[in-house]
Amino acid sequence: MKMVTAGYRVRLMVITCIALFMAMLDNLVVGVALPSIQASFHAGMAELQWFLNAYTLAFAALLIPFSALGERFGRKRVFLSGVAMFTLGSLAAALSDSSMQLILARALQGIGAAAIMPISLTLVNTAFPPEKRAAAIGIWSGISGLGLSIGPLVGGAIIEGAPWQWIFWINVPIGLIAVLLGMRWLKESKGERKPIDPFGILLLCAGLFGLVFGLERGNDYGWGTFGVWGSMAGGAVLLLAFYAWERSRKQPFVQFSLFRSGNYSAYLSAGFWLNAGIFGAIFLLTLFLQQAQGYSALGAGLREMVWTACTMICAPLAGLLIGRFGSKRILLLGMFLQIAALLGLAVVIQNQGASFPFGYMVPMMMAAGAGMGFSFTPLSHGLLSSIPEESAGEASGLSNTARELGGAFGVAIGGLVFARGGAVATPDDFGDHLVPSLFVLTAMLAVGFLAVAFMVRSSRRRAVRSSGSDAAAGIKQPG
Repeated sequence: MKMVTAGYRVRLMVITCIALFMAMLDNLVVGVALPSIQASFHAGMAELQWFLNAYTLAFAALLIPFSALGERFGRKRVFLSGVAMFTLGSLAAALSDSSMQLILARALQGIGAAAIMPISLTLVNTAFPPEKRAAAIGIWSGISGLGLSIGPLVGGAIIEGAPWQWIFWINVPIGLIAVLLGMRWLKESKGERKPIDPFGILLLCAGLFGLVFGLERGNDYGWGTFGVWGSMAGGAVLLLAFYAWERSRKQPFVQFSLFRSGNYSAYLSAGFWLNAGIFGAIFLLTLFLQQAQGYSALGAGLREMVWTACTMICAPLAGLLIGRFGSKRILLLGMFLQIAALLGLAVVIQNQGASFPFGYMVPMMMAAGAGMGFSFTPLSHGLLSSIPEESAGEASGLSNTARELGGAFGVAIGGLVFARGGAVATPDDFGDHLVPSLFVLTAMLAVGFLAVAFMVRSSRRRAVRSSGSDAAAGIKQPG
C-alpha cells in the first residue's frame, strides 16, 4: 500500500479493532444467555447446541475462502461486507421470534466474522512498515484475545440486567459505525488475483464443516455414533479431494507451496496446539468456577478478568519486544507460561479439591493470561514474516482456520477426558475429573512449544529487518 500516513494507520486500527472485537466477543457471549433463550423459545437441547454451532461452523468453514476473495476483489470491499453481514445477523438475531430464525441469524453472524477476522489482520500487516508491524499486530492480537475472553462476562452482565436480545442489539450501532467509518477512511488494496474456483471452495467448506461438526458434537452425541465419526471421516475425505483437485490446477485456490517454508508450517502447527490447549482449559475452568465453586455467570466472568487483563496488557508488549528478541523467543516464553499455569492449576485442584479460595488460582490465571498475550502476537507476526507479503491474506486465512480447528479439538478432547471420570455428584468430583483434562491440555501446549523450539529457525537479525523488504521479495524468513 502506497502513500500510507500515520493518521491513516491510526484510523485503520480503530476500524479493524472495533469490528474484530465485536466478532470475537460473539464467539462466546451467547453461552451464558442460553438458559434465557431456552425459556423464551421453549427450545430443546439440540436447538441450544445449534445456537452456538451455527456461528462456529460458518466461521470455521469460510475463513480461507473469504481471505482469498479479499485478495482478488479488494480487502476493504470484502472486509466491510463482512462487517455489514455480521451487523445484519445481529439485527436478525435480536428480532428473532423462533429457534430457526435465531439459528439462521447466528450463521449469518459467523459468515460475517469469517471475513472480518483474517482480512483485518491482512489490512494491519500491509499498512504498517516493518519496524512498526509487530507493535500493530500486538494491538490487534490483544483486541482479539480480549473479545474472546470477556464474552462470558459481557453476556452475564447483560443477562442480569436486560433481556437476552440485548447481547445482539449492542452490535448493531457498533457495526453501523464501523461500516460508515470504513467506507470513508479505508483505502482499497488487493493481493494476488486468482481465478475463482467454485468447486474447490465447495470441497474446502464442506470438508471443514464436517471436521468441526464432528469435533464439537462428539461429547454430546457419543464418539462412537455414526453422525460423529461419519462427519469427521467425510470431512477428511473431502479435504483430501480438495487437495487433489487443487494440485491439478495451474492456479490453485490455496498455495500449498507456502508449506515449503519450515517456519510457516511450524507457526501453523503451533497455532493449532496453542488454541487446543488454552481454549480447552478456558472452557473447563469457566464451568469449574460456576459448577464447582458456586459463582454466578457474572461472578465467574469477573474473576476471569484476572486472566484477560494480563492478555490485554501483554499482547501489545509482546509486539514491542519482538523487535529486540524475535518472534520465536517471545512465543516460547508465552507458551511456557501457559504450560506452567495449567500445571499449577492442576496441582492446586488435585491437592485442595474444589473448596479453596479463589486467591489460590490468581497467580496461575495471571501467568496464563500473560502467556496468551505473549503468544498471540509473535504467532501472527512470525507466520506472516515467513511468507511473501503478497500471500499475507491467504496465509492469515489458513492460520485462523488452523487455530479454529485447534480450539474445537481442545474443547472436544478436554471434555472427553473429563467425561471419562463418570458422573459428577459433588464439587470435589468436578475437581477430580478436571485434573486429568488439564494434564492432557498441557500436553497439547507442549507439542506446540516443541514445534516452535525445534522447527523455527532462529536469527540474530531483528524482526524489523526480517519482516520488511526480504519478505516482500519472497525470501523465507526465520521467526
